[in-house]
Amino acid sequence: MTYPTSRFAPGSAAIVVVDVQNDFCDPDGACARNGSDVTAAVAMVPRLQRFLDAARAAGVLVVFIQTTHDETTDSPAWLARRGDDAPVPVVPAGNCRTGSWGAEFYGVAPQPGEPVVVKHRYSAFAGTNLDVVLRTAGIDSLLLTGVSTNVCVESTLRDGLFAEYRVTLVEDCAASFEADAHAASVENVARYFGVVATSEEIGATWSTLSRAA
Repeated sequence: MTYPTSRFAPGSAAIVVVDVQNDFCDPDGACARNGSDVTAAVAMVPRLQRFLDAARAAGVLVVFIQTTHDETTDSPAWLARRGDDAPVPVVPAGNCRTGSWGAEFYGVAPQPGEPVVVKHRYSAFAGTNLDVVLRTAGIDSLLLTGVSTNVCVESTLRDGLFAEYRVTLVEDCAASFEADAHAASVENVARYFGVVATSEEIGATWSTLSRAA
């Protein structure tokens, strides 16, 4: 499918890398230890690596999102979000704890000068400076990648649209713990919230723009 080149173009578009961290992706991380299947995330990361390499070569901004949790952000409402009577943790206690190995990036990492936005909720816009970082860089189009597609990636994508950004889900550079959850999120985004494209489609646009320049 053909999209307006400005949607993916350097200077107007940024890649947002959501939660590609050890506790969410590594087979020894907290999510895997708690029974989640991280196979899709492990398989996705090499595609994301290639996509980021191509983006950097094209001059596209890359913004990393890093989740952390600790006692200063683990509010009663957050801990009881699944309806618990008492505010007890509903994820493993070690999940992306501030300063831990689990909170470190998995397989990808920001290069010097690339922004890192720390978040404490599903959406990377909730309680962070992400909007300021993007507006300062002149960005109006977001290319969403990372994990998990149906939770933090889609939450960030939706909030991005509501903040008046053009949003694109990079389907092959996002992953969920369940294949049907990923597929449902892809369909939901395509139907209601934004564009769904592959890294190859976006990379082809960068090549076209480079040749035209």
